Amino acid sequence: MVLQWHQFGFPWLVTAVHSLGGIIGMRLLVATGHFKPMHLDRQQKRLLWIFSTLYTVNIAVSNVSLHYVSVPLHQVVRGTVPVFTVLISLIWRTASQGYSWRVYASLVPVVVGVGLATYGDYYSFTIVGFLLTLLGTVLAATKTVVTNTILVGGYRLKLPALDLLYQLSPLAFVQTVTWAAVSGELSAAWTFVRSLQSDSNPDGVYPLAMALIGNGAIAFLLNIASFTASKNTSALAMTVTGNVKVVLAVVLGCAMFNITLSRLSTFGIGLTLVGGAAYSAVRLHEAQRIKDQASKSIV
Repeated sequence: MVLQWHQFGFPWLVTAVHSLGGIIGMRLLVATGHFKPMHLDRQQKRLLWIFSTLYTVNIAVSNVSLHYVSVPLHQVVRGTVPVFTVLISLIWRTASQGYSWRVYASLVPVVVGVGLATYGDYYSFTIVGFLLTLLGTVLAATKTVVTNTILVGGYRLKLPALDLLYQLSPLAFVQTVTWAAVSGELSAAWTFVRSLQSDSNPDGVYPLAMALIGNGAIAFLLNIASFTASKNTSALAMTVTGNVKVVLAVVLGCAMFNITLSRLSTFGIGLTLVGGAAYSAVRLHEAQRIKDQASKSIV
């Protein structure tokens, strides 16, 4: 919304606003007594700094790759995040039970559906851009697996969702603002903001400011929901949900900007939603089966 309606083409600063929303939101929860942060030792803080760096590098690689590939191709490659999540989970043995063939089968419509929903110019790319997009996809899967591992007790952490948001927000804010300054985005944004104000339009900057404030507040709430969901489910489930989010974003964007979907895109959206529902059904069935087997063994 901020990027489209206000031509605020500065993704690093938008990410910094999201992080600032997390900082302010968590400080308000602390001040009102609704949250008390855990004490972390030096090693735990070092691990979180490494994780926040992974988060920032993931965004950086994704942003850079968009300069070399078309958006449709970028979305298609990023749509394979669930596949890489499975591979990383198996290699790192975070998925102790492995995955059944039904889970693998349910991922097919999720991945293919994103490709159809975002169908467009797949051929405008360079080899460097394709490799960067692929690297960003691997980093996104890695970030999701690491987030889930931290929340459920890996790496000596086991942080509640609010604690993870409390600790990560300042680190992410510093890193994204630093990157924006180094890349020249900060100075370009300042020039853009100054151009909004003129004698004929003295209040030109306020709609953008309100939009950014609202964006930061929504990001804070979404981060709480995301971290809470990640703690109570698997990394693979989060990436499948991410693919469903992509196609829902396509639908919402079309509705907001009065864009007509093609039949192929509509079919892709439906396919992704069906795949997401199938994945959920399979995982629920398998979880119930494991629970029933455990109950029989106790008896």
